[in-house]
Amino acid sequence: MQPVIRNSLAILVATALPSIAALADTVKLHGATTVVNVVIEPYRNAVQQSTGHTLEIVGNATGKGLVDLADGKADAALVSEPLEIAVAAAKLAGKEIDPAKLKMFEIRKDEIVFVVNGKNPVGPLTWEQIKDIHLGKITNWKAVGGNDAPINVYSDAVTGGTRAMVKKLVLNDVDYGANVKSLTAVKRVAELIAKDENGIGAVGKGFVDAKDNKIVQTKKIERPLAIVTMGEPSAKVKQVIDAFRAAAK
Repeated sequence: MQPVIRNSLAILVATALPSIAALADTVKLHGATTVVNVVIEPYRNAVQQSTGHTLEIVGNATGKGLVDLADGKADAALVSEPLEIAVAAAKLAGKEIDPAKLKMFEIRKDEIVFVVNGKNPVGPLTWEQIKDIHLGKITNWKAVGGNDAPINVYSDAVTGGTRAMVKKLVLNDVDYGANVKSLTAVKRVAELIAKDENGIGAVGKGFVDAKDNKIVQTKKIERPLAIVTMGEPSAKVKQVIDAFRAAAK
């Protein structure tokens, strides 16, 4: 009887394996690099293990992430700002999206800070001063209590969520000055300012390197880090969202 039992078990296992494999899937998440660095990558392995799904991550900024979602290239978008600002970033990326069709699932809160090089002696700045710096009205650090040196302003991508937040809340929806250096990803802002004693820019607090960056004292900007779907999430995407929420508590 033992050979029969072994054969029966083998058949059961062989039959079950395709069913188990069918439960696993690939989930494509495109969008904000801040969400990728602060939420996705730290918990990626844990979420993949708990859900059985493989995560395909593309950090291409909030606006492009939403465009990919609308075009069916992503299962969900990653956004690092309130939905209405995220939709404005998508418009800059080339597509108008009806926010009523989107569902936003906040994973955690984050803070945007303005950083300068660690050697920059400048003290606290008002939002009006930061606004004028980003618009190109103030071009020398001496005008705000710093050294007699030109100000170099860095920003994330034009379609980025951090840039969109600063434009909305600090610049009052006025476009950035022509001399602002737009980068491919927001983490590059902190990296370049660490090498530039005259640099300033906005980044998520998680990108700040205390050795080389100094946070400017000013008003606080808090924002959500979230996953967005077109309508209700599919079963696999909901599993991933729930897993990230649990992991990021």
